Amino acid sequence: MRVLHIISEAPPIKSGFARSVECLSRELSKLGCEVDVISAKDIRHWRFGEIKLCYDFGKIYTLNLSYYDVVNIHGHTPTFSDNFLFSVKARARGKPLVYTFHCLVNFYLSPISKLYNKVMNHLIGLADRIVVTTPSYLNFVRFSDKVRLIPWGVDYDFFHNRREKTDGYNVLFVGQMRPYKGLGILLKAIKGLDLNLHVIGDGPDRYRYQALAKRLSLNNVHFYGNIDDLKLREFYSRCDVLTIPSVSENEAFGLVTLEAAAAGCAVIATDLPGLRDVVGPFGMLVPPNDLEALRKALIHLSREDVRSRYIERGLREAKKYRWEETGRKYAALYRELV
Repeated sequence: MRVLHIISEAPPIKSGFARSVECLSRELSKLGCEVDVISAKDIRHWRFGEIKLCYDFGKIYTLNLSYYDVVNIHGHTPTFSDNFLFSVKARARGKPLVYTFHCLVNFYLSPISKLYNKVMNHLIGLADRIVVTTPSYLNFVRFSDKVRLIPWGVDYDFFHNRREKTDGYNVLFVGQMRPYKGLGILLKAIKGLDLNLHVIGDGPDRYRYQALAKRLSLNNVHFYGNIDDLKLREFYSRCDVLTIPSVSENEAFGLVTLEAAAAGCAVIATDLPGLRDVVGPFGMLVPPNDLEALRKALIHLSREDVRSRYIERGLREAKKYRWEETGRKYAALYRELV
């Protein structure tokens, strides 16, 4: 079976979108599928901070789809997933079309984002099947007969590494340097706390966050940029807590929370749709943009006896998410459509 994935970000970019399509493609290949990926790097676009606007409509609307048995579009991504949705539906009549609904859009212009989400949540009905990754996202989709729930996974055996003993209380942030990730809230929350914060990731706002840490006189914050998975595994094994302080629905699953849980870290996450489904059974949830609640959670987990209870639940829950299972469910869905 020949499958085409259309997604805004793919490796070597480090992001949840890129990680998900990389791991899904790997598992589908193991099952005998031939997988190709088209991402925004293949389509000319303008970039304004976090926002990418595609203008290469000629390429989008003339893409040769005849080779593929199934097309899987991932979104929502304004000017990218929406245009491909129209293009594939209009030109590839009868070809199975799957739309994987990763997250809602929540950029800087809130009224426009809300309108866009409302429109797109209707338009994805053009697809033959719609995949959501968490129960919360079932509530955003009207087409119940078309929807399938297929969670993302974790490479549990890879990240379940031997724990390393370190000095002090070590907190980890892993994510792109984007406004919705909430790193600014985290930096303000740790001021005056006796801990070390290790920041993994890169992006357009990295230097702004480094400047904020300097302004707050935070000598206990260390920025490392993007790292490979082997080094990431080392950080998970050395840190006590992973925190994902995201502030908008752009954060809809939180792959890193499962990786950290598999490695034996306690997890703090914000109470957002999707994220709460994943982290709720094993981690601490705090309201978005609530600096004081985040601070109290960090203090609460500074005690090893308290952390151990969350760690045990995290190890148990992370085992339920496997990329192999994600791949099998997608392959079964594709076979059903073909």
